[in-house]
Amino acid sequence: MEFSEKVLVLRVGTFREADCWVRFFSPTHGLLTAFAFGGRRSRKRFCGCLDQLSLVHFRVSQGRQEYLCLQEGTLINSFGALKRDLKKLGMVSNCVRFFESLPLTPDGYAPAHDLLLETLEALDEDRPGSWFIPLLFRAKMAFSQGYQPDLQRCRQCGGALDAHHRAVFAVQEGGLYCLRCPSGGGAKISTSRETLGLLFRLARSGPKEWADWVPSARVREECVHLVDAFVQCHLGLTCEGNRFVRS
Repeated sequence: MEFSEKVLVLRVGTFREADCWVRFFSPTHGLLTAFAFGGRRSRKRFCGCLDQLSLVHFRVSQGRQEYLCLQEGTLINSFGALKRDLKKLGMVSNCVRFFESLPLTPDGYAPAHDLLLETLEALDEDRPGSWFIPLLFRAKMAFSQGYQPDLQRCRQCGGALDAHHRAVFAVQEGGLYCLRCPSGGGAKISTSRETLGLLFRLARSGPKEWADWVPSARVREECVHLVDAFVQCHLGLTCEGNRFVRS
């Protein structure tokens, strides 16, 4: 394998003083780990490129023992403002932990990469970040991987859900039912019209728009419950403290 492209650097470690291992995400190859031999001493080949949470153009080749080697890199964006804000750094760290745990397929690499990059760019702006962003990121990521439910119509009768005060979300089916229709088996979550409205906006928006969202306490609580259940069912991930584990 040999390629050259823009990637997102997620983690960097040092061994033997001057050598580094770099975990990065490629929009065409997915999550990879490569070695930058002499990386800590080579300012010419890797100037500013070996810091986590950076957008970098790497040239990658395969070594004799099948491991990947970084030949050189060019820094594109270090997201400096984001890294100076501890609150935002905590939010994006949560997003990255979730991202690294995702069971992505090759078809999902590009949309996953794009969403994480857009989130980093949004949090790098000189605007306050909402603590709600990591949850929105998880929901949007599930949508981008092909699990977006129809948030406007009942799965059974096809009627408009905004005509009802509440609806029932069938987690395993990944769909919504109005209160008049039976919702099948499996876990169900009662969901308000306001929460459905927020998720509908989420499906049609990007991270740069999320900073201004201030939902009510009830909507926040419903979103947390619904998104956590949806992600656990369809992506197989459960949030345990600061970790995401395969369920």
